[in-house]
This record gives sequence, C-alpha cells and structure tokens, in this order.
Amino acid sequence: MNVQDSQLSGFRAEAREWLERNFPKSLAGRGDEYFDISPRYPEGEDWAAWRRAMGEKGWGTPTWPAEYGGGGLTRQQALILRDEMEKIGAFTPMIGIAQSMFGPTMLGRGHDPQRHP
Repeated sequence: MNVQDSQLSGFRAEAREWLERNFPKSLAGRGDEYFDISPRYPEGEDWAAWRRAMGEKGWGTPTWPAEYGGGGLTRQQALILRDEMEKIGAFTPMIGIAQSMFGPTMLGRGHDPQRHP
C-alpha cells in the first residue's frame, strides 16, 4: 500500500467514526425529505443537530476550502465521505442554490474580499 492509499484508508476510518458519532440514526434513509420542494427544512432536534454538525465540520460542502466554510477535502476524500454516508443512509443537509450555484461561482470567479463572510 502506498502513502496515498494509506492516507485515504485513514480518512475513510475518520469519516466512518465521525458519522457514527454525529449522524442521528433516526434520520437514516430520510434524505428525500430534504429534496422536497417545501420552503422549510424538516423540524426536530435530530434534524437541527445533523445540520449543525455537518456545517461545523464543513462537510455539507466538502470540497470547498475550509477558509470559506467547506471541508477542504480532496475529490477522492469527498467520494469516500459520500460512500460512507450512503452505507448508513446519511445525506447532506446542505442543499440549495447557495451550494449548487452561487458558492461555486463565487469561489471560481469572486474576489477574495467577496469570498469571506
């Protein structure tokens, strides 16, 4: 096993452990509720805790630079995270135009002062 494979294996273990500690099992398989066209997020302590945990970790936008609120992960690490999330029925609670369109545009085209909150 080379160094990169070893690092990715270590990241997989880290992601699995973090998800085990932070993803509320009551939400497993309920990601479709986030894709509903409803203007509100689902309510409840578990939903709020999951949004907060993912936001604080930066894994709602895993490949965005950490300095802009993302996870700072490589594409390979983000794929591993997604794989580990799928295994337990987890999902990203960060869905919307900010993550899919505005953020990537700002990161790619914006000026540094615009990128900082």
